Amino acid sequence: MDKPPEYQQGAWRFRLLGRFSVGVGGEAVSIRSRLHQALLAGLLAHPNQVVPADDLIDTIWQRRPKNASNSLHVLVKRLRAALGDPDRVRAEPGGYRIVVAEHELDLLEFTALLERAKQATDPLTERDLLAEALSLWGDGPTPPPLREEDRGRLEELRLGALSRRIALDLETGREAEAISELRRLTQRHPLREGLWAQLMRALHQSGSQAEALAVYAEARAVLADELGVEPGAELRELHAAALAADGAPAWEPVCQLPARTDDFVGREDTVARLERLLEPADTARVVVVWGQPGVGKSTLAVQAAHRLRESYPDGQWFAALHDRQAGRTSAHELLEQLLLASGLPAGQIPAQTGARSAALRARLADRRVLLVLDDAGQAAQVAPALPGTGGCAVLVTSRRSLLDLPGAQRLRIEPLRRDSGVQLLSRMIGAERVEAERAHAEELVRLCGALPLALRIAGARLSLRPEAPLSALAQRLCDERTRLDELAVEGMEVRASLSLTYQGLSPLAQKALRCTVLLPRTGFSPCALGAVTDGSDGERLVEALTANALLEPRGVDDTGAARYRTHDLVALYARDLATDDDLEPGLRGLLDLLLARGEEVYREASRWTEELPPYQAPGAMPARLDLPPLRSPEAWARSERDLLLAAIDQACAAGWHADAARLADLVIPALHLSGGFDQLAAARQRIAEAARAAGDELVAWRADYGRAEASLAEDVSESERTFVACAEAFDRLGAATELVYSLTGVAFCRLMRNEPDLETAERAVRIAATGEDRIAYCTASRTLAQTLQQHGRIREAVWILKKTTQEAAKLHVRSLTAGLYRELARAALLLGDIDAAASACLDAAPLLSGNPHDEAWLLQLRSRVETAQGRYADAATTARRSHGIFTELGDRRAAASSLIWLADALWHSGDHTEAVTLARQARDALAAMGSTILAPEAERILARASQSA
Repeated sequence: MDKPPEYQQGAWRFRLLGRFSVGVGGEAVSIRSRLHQALLAGLLAHPNQVVPADDLIDTIWQRRPKNASNSLHVLVKRLRAALGDPDRVRAEPGGYRIVVAEHELDLLEFTALLERAKQATDPLTERDLLAEALSLWGDGPTPPPLREEDRGRLEELRLGALSRRIALDLETGREAEAISELRRLTQRHPLREGLWAQLMRALHQSGSQAEALAVYAEARAVLADELGVEPGAELRELHAAALAADGAPAWEPVCQLPARTDDFVGREDTVARLERLLEPADTARVVVVWGQPGVGKSTLAVQAAHRLRESYPDGQWFAALHDRQAGRTSAHELLEQLLLASGLPAGQIPAQTGARSAALRARLADRRVLLVLDDAGQAAQVAPALPGTGGCAVLVTSRRSLLDLPGAQRLRIEPLRRDSGVQLLSRMIGAERVEAERAHAEELVRLCGALPLALRIAGARLSLRPEAPLSALAQRLCDERTRLDELAVEGMEVRASLSLTYQGLSPLAQKALRCTVLLPRTGFSPCALGAVTDGSDGERLVEALTANALLEPRGVDDTGAARYRTHDLVALYARDLATDDDLEPGLRGLLDLLLARGEEVYREASRWTEELPPYQAPGAMPARLDLPPLRSPEAWARSERDLLLAAIDQACAAGWHADAARLADLVIPALHLSGGFDQLAAARQRIAEAARAAGDELVAWRADYGRAEASLAEDVSESERTFVACAEAFDRLGAATELVYSLTGVAFCRLMRNEPDLETAERAVRIAATGEDRIAYCTASRTLAQTLQQHGRIREAVWILKKTTQEAAKLHVRSLTAGLYRELARAALLLGDIDAAASACLDAAPLLSGNPHDEAWLLQLRSRVETAQGRYADAATTARRSHGIFTELGDRRAAASSLIWLADALWHSGDHTEAVTLARQARDALAAMGSTILAPEAERILARASQSA
């Protein structure tokens, strides 16, 4: 179109391709408004044509404005003003049109050059015209102001011209220049088969047949993944041509698997599962076998691969990805190994990693090959070697889970079972030798953590000295300080294997592993790991260590929290690495967490226990942490029992006895519910020793008091001696509350020994009456009432119990109130009022929910009531339940006392033989523990038996 006369004086230039701009007379015209730019671009995309108003509105605004037509009209007026030319944009029926000449708009120049190229009579002229047209685009894409529809139309014009120009390059011998351009284009436009075909053709013409095959494999994988289709006819023909010209030798199946070991044991189920996971399928099978160092991953993989040989007749390849001297094999090196295994000559292996990967996929296409990639360090090391088509399988072994390896199934390998560990030793050193020292062989398996690497080292050492007993090596391994030193022989070493995994961790994960030495090997929560490491919730730390097989999942605890543990040998390795810089702040963080949680536990426990109030060091402030509340503090304490006792012990060793004492006072009342009184007594003893070493008498004697309470389940006489010593010390120190509890303990122990001490019981009540601790007062009053009952002053005891029950009810301590109801029931039985005794038991029952120890005491009392009611079978059943609970809790004294009342019920029901046996057993057990209060009941049964005889 000829340029209108009114535009002859200025030289306008509109650029729409590549970079959007407007200029006149060589000077840029500034159009800053995005709306103006979008309007102008929308008009220029259809030069000299009427563009409908609705299309322009959609181009300019993402959301259509109110009165859109008016808004568009105003915008056109402003664009005309910005251009300084009112006739450039003209209003037409239904829309607007921009008037431009060919030399003013690059799009018109581009289309004109394309038309001239079509008319060209020789390839070189056509190629040059297309190159000139494409040069108008520069390096950038079509500008953003255009609609998606317009951008796509212009891009198709550009790609069509580009494809034709490249085709002419290939026709005119310029394939070398085209290859690099085509590589960029196939990456930018991976779904255009024509570009892939041109790249294959360029490589084929340049003699790079292996690379052409690699390109085909890559194109095939992209089309399958994105579109779910196979390559078209042109690509398939080029593939066939490349294969024909490749010159690669015919396929020869190769087996590179190492030999199977004769001493493979204990993994039959795992091997069978691997066989199922690796069965040939429509897609390539990828399985990651992972686990901690030395767990036997490589041996297992080789065993499974041999069994799968028939399923993969085209070859079974093996590549070791780590060497102690050479280090890690790179993906680039691995691909070279595998291409060589495929039969590709070394001279035809591509230089680039990507090309090697594609070439391998091409070689494996439609084959059935099993790849075993041993000891992968990371997913990136093996991902380029994964086949792109079905029929093949890859078995990867790794110390890590390789979660980022696409499409892989994962199988974590655990240490052997004990019997399998013994079997492995038998195969290494002989079954006769193992059977001769079976117990020591099992101990060796335990000390080696049932880890195959450690057991192989032990077996190797034993095989060197056939005369040496297994017990000698077991004894050497018992010392945890040197166990890892012992588990090393020539090329095998547990520590070196662990070090390789440790070095691959992040610095924070390394610190977390070192800090696990502060946590019990029986298991811990993520929160505990976070507390000793960096104060976090520990979830990411657990993930990092678990992903590297340095933590073992242990299910969930009673609170629903996940639990983890370190394998024994990993724990010893972590202890070797840990420094004071790790342990002191880690322990401080752990204690702060446990003290904060302990406050919650004690608030819950204070409703059903009447323990000595927790110790608070002068001037000490409780730990304040932003923690979500526990759903069940008692369940948390039960789950964290080992951690709590370990933290108490470590705090004492660090010289923080006051923290240890407070933590014990906060949580041990709850721990009493699950028994294990010897552990609790040992914890109190440790605090006492640490406190005395620091010269803190008050804390030391409080710990002794706690030890005496825990010892009541085993030795009443020892508890009494300790309570007496505590009372003397607290009297001297002026600790009134502690004195009341100690005197009450003395009176209770003497009651158990059937030597009721009314003076001591009354003294405890007098002192408590002047203090502020009303729980101490009620506890002392209950013991006084028990003592009065033993002196025959039952009605006086009942009066005290009723008065004390009223006061205890106001304190909301369920265990205390329930205990007073139980004493009322006992008193009622002594008075012969069976109904009152039964009523008191009913009053006590609702107060004991969640307190198995007190529930068992109530069951014992209910058995006595049922016997008095003549319900002997029910009484026996109830007494057995009581005995079972006490036995499970480890309270031997209470369990023996339940046997007395079981024997009484059985006697009345006519089962005299069992009654006599149980009465004698209970009497002797209680006497051994220094508790003789029930001896008369046992003797009464035995006396009846003698009379009957």
